[in-house]
Amino acid sequence: MTSLGFGRRACGPILANARQSRGSRFPMPSTTAHATAGRRASSSSNREPIDVAFVGLGNMGAQMALNVAQNKKGDGLPHVRLGVHDLNPSNVSSFLRRAEEIEGLEDAATISVSKDLAAVGGSNPDFVIASLPTCEASEAVVSDIVRSLPAETSDGGKRCVFVDTSTISPSVSKTLHEFVTSTSPLRDYVDAPVSGGVKGATDATLTFMVGCSSPETFSAVQPLLRRMGKGVLSCGESGAGSAVKLCNNLALAAQMIGICEAMNLGEALGVDPAALAGAINVSTGKCWSSEVNNPHPEAARAIGSGASANGYEGGFGTALMLKDLNLAVDAGEEEGLALPVAGLSRDLYRIASLHGYADKDFGVVLEFLKGKK
Repeated sequence: MTSLGFGRRACGPILANARQSRGSRFPMPSTTAHATAGRRASSSSNREPIDVAFVGLGNMGAQMALNVAQNKKGDGLPHVRLGVHDLNPSNVSSFLRRAEEIEGLEDAATISVSKDLAAVGGSNPDFVIASLPTCEASEAVVSDIVRSLPAETSDGGKRCVFVDTSTISPSVSKTLHEFVTSTSPLRDYVDAPVSGGVKGATDATLTFMVGCSSPETFSAVQPLLRRMGKGVLSCGESGAGSAVKLCNNLALAAQMIGICEAMNLGEALGVDPAALAGAINVSTGKCWSSEVNNPHPEAARAIGSGASANGYEGGFGTALMLKDLNLAVDAGEEEGLALPVAGLSRDLYRIASLHGYADKDFGVVLEFLKGKK
């Protein structure tokens, strides 16, 4: 098997070894195994069930995985048996608790947990969905799972498609596609980063920006992506999805800074934050950062959404935005482009991160501009 020298990274393997809670419907075995409820559900269908592995149960991934688990009639997918995996045991435990609270999920899907990435590959999934924080994490996860997939037999084998929803470098996406497809004609890799934030993940209204070199593979992944979102955009060949996402987040970073400055100025001038946000949202300044994730807590509470209303918890982290801006600026440098606004935005998010805001939603820049700690 071809090796790209990914090696072992600090971010992998993804490990889920949390203890099973008392009375839980969902098993926590040391290797992937499917529950009886899932077998009962699949027996009622005339289509073979599919096995989907989901790696990365952070703020976004956990919500997306919950939507994958909820089988829906007429959505183009057969019954899904879901396996989940995460480096942080508390993320796994939290995910399973939330799954317990979804009415009807016991009969809708099988949810299982594997101890490591070797078990993910050994479970021989049809699809592997990844929601990871860095390029290095994507490299390590894809590499370890590919090396653990069952060998092809004389009568062929099972198709496996990697769907990477992480925001990573377009060059890394292309390299991973080349690596996966080089190991078998039955394997493919799709870069499908998302837009829509935690709220979009929760409501299954995400937009997927897809880079895919095979029309057949694009058709195969669409029903799965539509279970997690409302928009599936074909952006071009492998790596194009990642490129589009970096461009989107470059614009989003600058957009949020603009709204933070506007909200800060308005409040200093004595304008009620909720009134200011209301005016912006029916004027030319209207945008996602003003309407959906307003950085001012009072405005967010009046609107009814936004991480700032919850102490900037549970949104898109400042450190993650900084990571995306680093990728965008690096890509610009590789192409010989000047990206002055991206560079200034990156500097502001870097300083905010160094001042203790790294783990807060990126709208916390408003608090940083106010000089708060």
